[in-house]
Amino acid sequence: MKRPVYNIFSKWLIAAIALISCFSCNTSAVKNKKTSVEPEPVIYKVASYTKEKRLGDRAQYFLDIALGAEYGVGDFRIKKWVDDLRIEVKGEPTFEDRRELNQVIGELNELLGGNLNVSLVESGGNVDFHFLPHSRFYEYEPSGLVFTNGFFWNWWNYAGEIYRGRVVIGSDRISQPLRNHLIREELTQLLGLMNDSMKYPESIFYQGHSEVQSFTELDKAVIRMLYNSSLKPGTLDFEVMDWVKIQK
Repeated sequence: MKRPVYNIFSKWLIAAIALISCFSCNTSAVKNKKTSVEPEPVIYKVASYTKEKRLGDRAQYFLDIALGAEYGVGDFRIKKWVDDLRIEVKGEPTFEDRRELNQVIGELNELLGGNLNVSLVESGGNVDFHFLPHSRFYEYEPSGLVFTNGFFWNWWNYAGEIYRGRVVIGSDRISQPLRNHLIREELTQLLGLMNDSMKYPESIFYQGHSEVQSFTELDKAVIRMLYNSSLKPGTLDFEVMDWVKIQK
């Protein structure tokens, strides 16, 4: 016997509605399950220790710059020098290169306030400061890394004490203003402020292209914080977070 068309249609319609409803329920259940088991991201709010937003920014920027490193070194401790920096200049610096290097050294010594001294030496240095053509960068680049225009590299021990450093600045193919910027940036980061940030384009630690020729007030604060005598090499990241909360 032939079934009425409307009965067949009704049954298919009911089945389709039931199937769609079931799919919706399952999809909703999966979403709810995913939401319930996925942890919320952890956000460190270190700026809340002060009513002054500027001091909060200083503390957060210090954490950004002083922990970790630009080249992916996953060592989230404080690294700093305990012995004075003795810089040997090598290669082919221009008169302006030497003038700028002396200028930056003078500014850093003022900011370091006697807790560390930076000077130029003829021999016996613990920092090699090279001015080289780009074609010779490969002689000093760490294995697997290729740099453009300039770079720095540090060596430190298990206690977080930096004991050796290297800076390489291109002596060809780049302008003097860019070389001046690189001298300032790489020497400052050699102190142990090894990370970069996209937050402040006017900062010497800016990660994008920059030819900044001076330290901002925020840069100066970060340098002073690292060489505060109460902050020791090897201090772990969670301890640093506690430390910045009590800084004035």
